[in-house]
Amino acid sequence: MGAGVAGYLSWTRFFGLTPVCVGFGGCDIVNASRFSELLGLPVALWGLAAYVALAVLGILSLRGVGWADLLAFGLAVGGWLFSMYLTAVEAFVLQAWCVWCVVSAVTISLITALSGLRLLRP
Repeated sequence: MGAGVAGYLSWTRFFGLTPVCVGFGGCDIVNASRFSELLGLPVALWGLAAYVALAVLGILSLRGVGWADLLAFGLAVGGWLFSMYLTAVEAFVLQAWCVWCVVSAVTISLITALSGLRLLRP
């Protein structure tokens, strides 16, 4: 889910398209803001890389690679913290909501919770 959302938002950003926004109606504002880039790359592209890395770590974890669980949790927590920062920017700075960003925030929240549970109950 997260990789799909991040991939779609990266695609729209690279091709100068406005993302289809159902519900909140602020995707164009959020996508065009200065907060939509980090180190010259779209934030969505960073998210896509993180979601792909989390998927690889999940596969490694299922294959019994012990350190993969801890690394996945660390990456998920970092992604969640950054997502909460971006959510606060949407709410308090831009005062515009992007449904895609909200879906991504919910997705990384669930991944963080599940990866934390995986550490507690391997």
